[in-house]
Amino acid sequence: MGTAIGTAMYIGFLLLFGIVLPMALTPPSTVEQAKMFCAGTTPAYRLGDGINSFNLCHGSDICSDADWDAVQADAMAATTHGMIMDILCLLLMIGTMVLIVKRHAGGLKIAWKLLAVMPLLVFINPILQVAVSNPAWMKMNAATEFYNMAARDIVCGKNLDQFADPVKFLSIKTTDETLQNLKNGWSADLGSGDSVNLADDIAKMCKEVKWVGAPDPTDDLKKTWGQDVCADSPGALGSVFPFLAWIVFYLGLLSYLIFNIWSFKEELAGAPKDDTEMGARPAVAVATAVATASCSGAIWI
Repeated sequence: MGTAIGTAMYIGFLLLFGIVLPMALTPPSTVEQAKMFCAGTTPAYRLGDGINSFNLCHGSDICSDADWDAVQADAMAATTHGMIMDILCLLLMIGTMVLIVKRHAGGLKIAWKLLAVMPLLVFINPILQVAVSNPAWMKMNAATEFYNMAARDIVCGKNLDQFADPVKFLSIKTTDETLQNLKNGWSADLGSGDSVNLADDIAKMCKEVKWVGAPDPTDDLKKTWGQDVCADSPGALGSVFPFLAWIVFYLGLLSYLIFNIWSFKEELAGAPKDDTEMGARPAVAVATAVATASCSGAIWI
């Protein structure tokens, strides 16, 4: 019973944390914003004035030889691999659950061995996260925020000559809802500020100078989860957490569950073959019993 409950709980864990939440919480792609930032701004604008500079913030020109579709694919590599592994593990778990309910020792002998391989396959995920996805995600995140900063520059009426087409630049949808609303209003008014509320909101946004136009790398530019736009690494949390998650949920919990499945299989394999306490009687004993019964019948006859 304990093995069945543990397997059912792990199936629920895989469904929730391996499939449902990743699909629900995966942020929308921002690759179009990155592409527009590079295509819609001049190298001189990205270089800045030596203090406020996109290039200084990133460490180099982020648009230099950038293939943003490839960067996006790398950023999603760990998530994609993780979902594939979780779906595979889920299918194995469901099959194992059926075998446990049916008390099928032969099937469990194969199932526990297949499950034992999963922690090793999943271990690829934290390596992929740290080595491939984190750097790509940081580059994509920086380009996205650079686009937002440049879009605020246009809405605030600054450096318009540094954009190939300011209106087209603002046509790209951004994940910053406040900026998106102001962009829509600016585009509708063509920057005239006909709406008093719109003009007030734009003026308020433009006062936050560190988020408007090229950034000063010495400013505090931390966003969600304390991630600095100009940082060159995701920090200790982004590097350590993927391995901690693997240790807890796969090397720990899954390995312990696999051990219990193996133990249950051994228990079934060693169980009596019939309803007698001692199990199936040997063939010699059966033959002796039949012969004795026959002799007894002959005597009575």
